Amino acid sequence: MIELLWCLVLVAAVAGWWRLSSTREQALTAAKVHCQQMGVQFLDGSVMSNGYQLTRDKRDNVALLQKYRFEFTTTGDQRYSGYAELIGKRVVKMELEPHRLD
Repeated sequence: MIELLWCLVLVAAVAGWWRLSSTREQALTAAKVHCQQMGVQFLDGSVMSNGYQLTRDKRDNVALLQKYRFEFTTTGDQRYSGYAELIGKRVVKMELEPHRLD
């Protein structure tokens, strides 16, 4: 019985990791597209986890809000931060910090 419980815990952990990993890929794609639309250069080809928070979705259900940070540049000599927030695979907020336009 204990072995079955451990097996279920392991399966749940792997499934959770898989879901978080696919959300990270969605954040990466969204950040690249947003930078392109805003006319800035996406840097390093990655997004970093910036925390998690419980929130409510459109249907007022409890959901996990995942926050990511990425970096971009306008001139190539200075880095700025951008932020993405996702619920599941849906982007709910995308923001670039104030930056110079050259």
